[in-house]
Amino acid sequence: MAKKKVVVKNPRVERTREMGTLTESAFFGKIRSALRNTFRYWKPMYAKLKQAKVGSKYRCAMCHDLYTRKEVEIDHIVGAGSLRSYDDIAGFIQRLTEENIDLYQVLCKSCHIVKSKKDRSSKK
Repeated sequence: MAKKKVVVKNPRVERTREMGTLTESAFFGKIRSALRNTFRYWKPMYAKLKQAKVGSKYRCAMCHDLYTRKEVEIDHIVGAGSLRSYDDIAGFIQRLTEENIDLYQVLCKSCHIVKSKKDRSSKK
């Protein structure tokens, strides 16, 4: 049986994980995604969502307009941060699972995008 050739998008980046198919960045990206997915229904986050409810809508913490549930997202005021190595895991989980509801805010999707871009640009 012939060996299947693995096609890589960027051959300059070493693939060290999952039998040579994932870069370190992609590997830790999968872990980050799995952790975020696991804790997406974290009760303190939803307590903040309940606090932002006005009738059947939710108030955005930035623009103060009212939106439906599908139009808002729960944001970590202090981001969970990066996850680039095993050493980062404990801090990432700690920030991801904050118990203090004041460390979360409800934002409409457009305000959340603006805040995220601003946060990313300030880290560079």
